[in-house]
Amino acid sequence: MESRKIQKVGAATLTISLPKDWVTQRNLKKGDQVFLVEEGDTLRIMPGPAMEERKRQWEQYLIDADMCDDPGLLERIIVGNYVLGRQKLIVKSATRLRSEHIEEVRRTSKKLMGLGIIEETASKITLQCSLDPANYPLDALIKRLFNLGATMLDEALEAVVTGDRRLAEDAIKREDDADMMYWLILRLVLSAQIDEALVEQLGMRSRLEIPGYRVIARDLEKVADHAEEIARAVLTLLNTKVDISPSFAKQLKELADAVTEAYGKALGGLLSRDIKQANEAIHQQEAIMKREQDLARLMLKEYDDPRIIIPFRTVINGIVKMSEYAHSIAVIAFNRYLEKPSNLCRPAPP
Repeated sequence: MESRKIQKVGAATLTISLPKDWVTQRNLKKGDQVFLVEEGDTLRIMPGPAMEERKRQWEQYLIDADMCDDPGLLERIIVGNYVLGRQKLIVKSATRLRSEHIEEVRRTSKKLMGLGIIEETASKITLQCSLDPANYPLDALIKRLFNLGATMLDEALEAVVTGDRRLAEDAIKREDDADMMYWLILRLVLSAQIDEALVEQLGMRSRLEIPGYRVIARDLEKVADHAEEIARAVLTLLNTKVDISPSFAKQLKELADAVTEAYGKALGGLLSRDIKQANEAIHQQEAIMKREQDLARLMLKEYDDPRIIIPFRTVINGIVKMSEYAHSIAVIAFNRYLEKPSNLCRPAPP
């Protein structure tokens, strides 16, 4: 590590000198352009050609389809490249693309927002992402992902109360939409790590918020996964043709509603920087754990058939796991509130 003193040039301009060895290694000379990348409290200097090369590398990537022998491998590679923010993907074979690879590419492109096929030959498919990050503020996407999970849970539990299996089936279908939102959010936050200009465009106050958004998106996507599992368990339950006690179904629905309220408050506390809402979410989550135990005892009291108990247990466990993510989001809301001084918490005077 080298230190440099800040020098004053003219009336107001502050400058520092660049290390000679660093300049020589990069073949820089007077008049060359360099880029300054702000990363939290640090400032990174990148030479112009290096920045351009970095951008070029992220523009276009070649995927060798012949090396994708295992089922699902090509799909995961496409999703991974999409999440990493790459603009153009070329899926290519040395001979002819196999039909299963073509189908995999088409299926995957439909799951990723903004990604489409722009060129196709017998041996090559070119995919391009047309997203403009400025049109996708992160808070709006997070709300969308939250609403998908909440809707899925509500539909699944309403299916228990009404016996309408179509509601549970609708909930399962929404899982693909939740995955699409999750991958889009990941793409945007990872792109913001590379391009400082995106931080403000996406509605973030600083790069410090990037890790939090990644965790929140993962938690909300897991909530949708649990909602899908609950919906599938409900279908299994309805297939048994068992008469579900109205009182038990009501308590189950009330528990699900309490979870939705808890992680709705956690998310509200996060987006509005309201730590009281976040604190309420934590207290509600703790109360949900006790209600779950009471509901489990009631289930064992009313039913003794394993064909009924197992799917009911899956539903209850899924609801409780969803409440744990509310706690996680509420903690992030506290951390975000404390990132900047406030009347509640500020630097102590000397």
